[in-house]
Amino acid sequence: MLVLLSRQAILSFYAILVAVIVLLHQALPLWYSAILLLLLLYRWPLQQSKASVNKLKRINIIAALILLLLLISIRQSGVFHFMLQILLLSAASRLVLIRQRHDSHQLLWVLYFLLACCFIFYQSILISLVILALLLFTLNCHYQLYASKQYRLQLQQLVKAILLTVPIWISLFLLFPRLEPLWRIPTAEAAITGLADSLDPGSIENLVQSDKLAFRAIFSDSLPPRQQLYWRAKVYEDFDGRSWTVNQRFDRRQAVNRQPDSNNSEQAVSYQIIAEVSNQRSLFALGVPVQYANTVRPAAAYLVEARRPVSQRLSYQLVSELQAVPEDVAMEQRLNIRTVNANPETRVLASQLAANSSSTAELIEQISALFRQQPFYYSLNPPRLGENSIDAFLFDSRTGFCSHYASATAVLLREAGVPARVVGGYQGGVWHEEQQYLEVRQREAHAWVEYFDNGGWQRFDPTAVIAPERVLAGLDAVLSAEEQDQLQANWRRFSAFNYLNQQLLHLDYYWSVWVLGFDDSQQHNLWQQLKAASKWLALLGTGLLLALVMWWLLRLQRQPAKFAAPVVLVQRYFGKVLNNKPVGQHLSQFINQLKIHNPAHCSLLDTVDMLYQRALFADEQQALLQLENYLKQHAKTLTTLNWPD
Repeated sequence: MLVLLSRQAILSFYAILVAVIVLLHQALPLWYSAILLLLLLYRWPLQQSKASVNKLKRINIIAALILLLLLISIRQSGVFHFMLQILLLSAASRLVLIRQRHDSHQLLWVLYFLLACCFIFYQSILISLVILALLLFTLNCHYQLYASKQYRLQLQQLVKAILLTVPIWISLFLLFPRLEPLWRIPTAEAAITGLADSLDPGSIENLVQSDKLAFRAIFSDSLPPRQQLYWRAKVYEDFDGRSWTVNQRFDRRQAVNRQPDSNNSEQAVSYQIIAEVSNQRSLFALGVPVQYANTVRPAAAYLVEARRPVSQRLSYQLVSELQAVPEDVAMEQRLNIRTVNANPETRVLASQLAANSSSTAELIEQISALFRQQPFYYSLNPPRLGENSIDAFLFDSRTGFCSHYASATAVLLREAGVPARVVGGYQGGVWHEEQQYLEVRQREAHAWVEYFDNGGWQRFDPTAVIAPERVLAGLDAVLSAEEQDQLQANWRRFSAFNYLNQQLLHLDYYWSVWVLGFDDSQQHNLWQQLKAASKWLALLGTGLLLALVMWWLLRLQRQPAKFAAPVVLVQRYFGKVLNNKPVGQHLSQFINQLKIHNPAHCSLLDTVDMLYQRALFADEQQALLQLENYLKQHAKTLTTLNWPD
């Protein structure tokens, strides 16, 4: 028998699929999302057509054309995103044509798979709850379509099943061995967030206008001073007269296996980083990392990088020494002494500063004095600069952001004969005392200089000279009220929204630490702890097992015989008065005796007897429901029935 889908079921499928399209927007080009929505809307005019064959042909032709467009753009989207796009196309095509219940089998399973794929793109607890809600809604649709109409969803039984399942799930999550994935997701050319491989005037200014979370840091000991919180992420060594880029002319990763020569435990700091999705390998570290987690690896210039682009939230542990960065490779100084034929005024200034300096320290002091004594200004909205951007900044505008000051300082040092490079990363962060973690957002993006002196790369932050509050108190401390409004979203001006958003972030932090951050090493430590406490756990387990056996035996002894549903109802509502019924006596006979002692309730007892007989012997479900409702209505009266002593 063919069963047509109800309008409610079709609308439910529409709601689920549209929600999936929204969740998977990162894997979908904008034009493809629009085409899918238009295809879904095409169902309503398509229903006006009577020939089902023509409908199928039309949808197949449309799907083939869309598939051709996807194949043309596969290089831009990547193989994995292409697979998701095919699944969404198949689900949308099926939903446009679906009319009967048996046609929904394939659609339901594709929706389950697509909802599972959403976890690839999202790890926050809020979005995870949204995906879970969609999954439960899909399960409910599945149940409503295929469950027998005679049986209703038993919430009590469902809750019991969940309560039994949750401990098993938690045990598997904590103790089951973590297996390596059988396949890996191909890397698509997705948009990169955070610091890029090039730095020019305006790069940092654009980045700090984003309030997105970059990473969180949890320290094993006390929080280092704020002026030590320089999170290194990129080292820029190539300069073309205007922009700085990461040097890519040779692979320096082969030279980073050695550890620093010093081992100063007093300056060592141990911390954990929870990095947000950036779709790039560059990670964040303080000072000189000396111990690495197995999820990351050392990179050139004593940086840290992920083993593959960070497409999911990544947690890793580091131990760093807060000291000057050692020389990485022999040619590193030569690489960072190179100059270009640009910015002639800066070259003359650098020669003058070098002539008046007897050491690198004196040269740094002269550059600092230049920024302090001359009318230089720190601004989020500096004027545009021409090709000789360093000249234009130092001698004309004298207004800039951290990248302007870092770039100018590095060029001055190089022109003066001192190896120097620009470092990009983040400075500071917001410390949450109650939760004990540091929150670093994109607005903390920063650029500074490293110059080679005394056998290592020394840090010099010219921003700390021109605007020391930026380092000591944060970006807001040095910006004007207008610039602060520029960084602040309109909804953030309401304190209630700010508070709610911050509480959600704290909850998401605990989710990241306890759930997403539970990796192989933590599981191994848990097994070691269980092994150390194995004797006590064995005794506890034995005691619990014995208690469970005793409880089960007592329950079996006290468990009453199983009765039919009408008998159970009568026993529940008649209460203690049934204790006077002789064993083997029929309920009708006992009710007749009750009427003698309770003449005012004869009508009530007759109705109960009649419904009881029909429900028990005629097996009438309607009579059983009537009996249950009738007993509920007169429950108080039944408790007042008398029986002579």
